Amino acid sequence: MTAFPPLAVANAVLEEAQAQGKSLTIMQLLKLVYIAHGWSLALLKAPLVNEEPEAWQHGPVFPAIYREFRRFGSQRISGLASGPFGSVPHADLSEPQRSVVRSVVQNYGDMHAFALSRMTHEVGTPWFDTYRGGAGVSDDIPNAIIAEHYTKLSHERRANA
Repeated sequence: MTAFPPLAVANAVLEEAQAQGKSLTIMQLLKLVYIAHGWSLALLKAPLVNEEPEAWQHGPVFPAIYREFRRFGSQRISGLASGPFGSVPHADLSEPQRSVVRSVVQNYGDMHAFALSRMTHEVGTPWFDTYRGGAGVSDDIPNAIIAEHYTKLSHERRANA
């Protein structure tokens, strides 16, 4: 299964949010791309994004997404990411990948950015274990621990269903 550049996945999440009548801030977008990547690792056994996120102070971040959308600040994002020469990065998602993105936007897309941030900062999350109180700032969060975390969440959800 193909993994895609962060900006292409960000555009896929933004397009899905728009299709569901939702608009997103940069903080929501960063968290939703990370969450979709995590669920892809757990459910599809394959990364959605072809880079590992970094542990920043305010949570897991794909730096390219931050750089592209930081101009919006806390305002709603009003457009897609653009690449070199004005091209629009596109992720040709498989149906299982599209299903993960759709589900993540549906289940997490209405959450406030701070709620999403708190969720990714909980003790025992990949960000928490990588960031280590600031000692691991800007370190890559390994896909292996993201996959382990989301696989555990998947098992817990099935057990509680």
